Order: sequence, then structure tokens, then C-alpha cells
Amino acid sequence: MQRFEYALEYALLLFIRKALGLLPWRVAVALGVAAGEVAYRLGIRRRVVFGNLALAFPDWSRKERRRVARRTYLNAGRMFVECLLLPTLSAEQMDKLVEGVDGLGFAEIVGAGRKALVALTGHMGNWELMGAYFARHGYRFKVFAKPLHNPHVEAALLEARRRCGLDVIHASEGLKPALHHLREGAALVFLADQDARQAGIAVPFFGVPASTALGPAVFSVLAKVPILPIFAIRVSPTRHRFVVLPAIEPIAGEKREAALERLTRAHVEVLEHMVRRHPEEYFWFHRRWKTPVRKLKSRRPTRVA
Repeated sequence: MQRFEYALEYALLLFIRKALGLLPWRVAVALGVAAGEVAYRLGIRRRVVFGNLALAFPDWSRKERRRVARRTYLNAGRMFVECLLLPTLSAEQMDKLVEGVDGLGFAEIVGAGRKALVALTGHMGNWELMGAYFARHGYRFKVFAKPLHNPHVEAALLEARRRCGLDVIHASEGLKPALHHLREGAALVFLADQDARQAGIAVPFFGVPASTALGPAVFSVLAKVPILPIFAIRVSPTRHRFVVLPAIEPIAGEKREAALERLTRAHVEVLEHMVRRHPEEYFWFHRRWKTPVRKLKSRRPTRVA
């Protein structure tokens, strides 16, 4: 039964992508907004979204939560369409969607292979567009990720990312391919803001302990490279801006377990700072605080060899 559901889901995805591809960009994106509005009014995952907002912003009124929740749905609809059509864009068309890059000079940090790094972002804004934009401008990115449950959709996502100049290293491949990539002077990308279940450590996110993956910190320590936070922000219905924040550096001589926890806490704090500034941009549909803290309390950060 599950195989049938996966096949049906994939077929629907292909149909939607084909239909949207026949439309002008702005019309297709507007349909995405309409789909987000419908999803909001139907209450799809509304309990999760409102629950997350209540945890993150306990002082907000219900009216304020509804306002941000609705904008979250609309932005999710926009992003869904943009991501489906991303591989069809030329470099010039993609550049027109990007207003610019704020913060530290990204080219100065990773340009010409001068310095490898762990590029860290979250499910915020259009993170897929951001990766494709930098990849098409010559930056050597590989995304470290877990595959989706649906193998057909996962294959489609891999193909779309590769067409945009991005490659993926799956966590199941182990550490060696990712470390090799870093040691060649390139960037390894993480979206490290999902519940890590019992494999994570408890780190405060909006003051509430959340199971957080150690991956970015592990590679920062092993390869002795900084973690560079970088986020995508939507500045208009069809325009985006990318924000690069100061790097989080490993400290020579720091004990590994302490380093893993410090680096993880630091990048979560940066994400929280960005989400507080742009709450409607965040993907509140995920159950970020799903894993009970009692399952993580006794767990110390994983040792790395």
C-alpha cells in the first residue's frame, strides 16, 4: 500500500510541475500563494504551526499568531512553486530573483578555494534557491542530508539539485565523503534545524530544549573549519536576499565534547535570532520539539574519533 502511495505522490508532483511550467513565473507563484491560503483555511497542520508559535512566542496574542501563521502558509506555497520550477531557470533569470547578499563577503571566505567551511542554514525563506544561486556562481557546495521517505520524490529532488549545480551526500554514506569534500577546500551545507530524535542533544531553541543534530559541529571539529551561518530572506513576493552572518570558529585545544556542544548551541542561537526577526519566513510545519527532553538528558555529546 505504501508503494502505491509513494507512486501516486510522485505522479501528482510531476503533474503539478508540468502544469506550472506552462505558466508565466508570476502566475505560477501566485497559484502557490493561493494553495497556501487554501491549506491555511483547511487547517492542514495548523495545530502543529500554532503549537510551535505558542512555544516560541508565548507573549503573543492569538491574533498575532494567526497573522504570522497565515503568512507562513502563503510563503510556503510560494516557495513550493519556486522550488519546483527552479531547475528550469537560466542563470540570468535566477539572478533577477535575488536582490543581493548582506553581511560578510561570501566570496572572500570561500572564493578560489581559500577556505573550506560548513555552511549552515535552516528551513527559512527559500533555502533551495539560495543553494542554487551560489552553486551557479561557482561555489563548490555539497548538501549533507538524510533522504526523504518517498524514494521517487527523493530521486526527483536529487536530480533537481544536480541540475542547479548542487550535489548531495547522504548521511548513510558515512563521514569520509563529506570530510574529503571539505579537505578539498569546498563547502558542506547543512539544514540542521529539525528534530534529531534520540540521536541529538538538548539545546535551547526559543528557551525550550530541542533535540538538535551534532552534524555541523562534528564536521567543524574534525576538519577544523568554521561554521558559516547563511539565510535566505524573502523581501517581496518574487525577490529574495541572502544574509551571511559571522562565522562560528572551532577553538584549538578545546575538548571535543565541549566543542560539539558549544558549536551546536552557537548555531542554534543564530538561527533563533534570524527567526525572531523574520518569523513568517520560518517553516513552522515541522515538530521541532517532538522528542521528549527526558530521553536526551542523560546523553552526552557523541565522541568523534
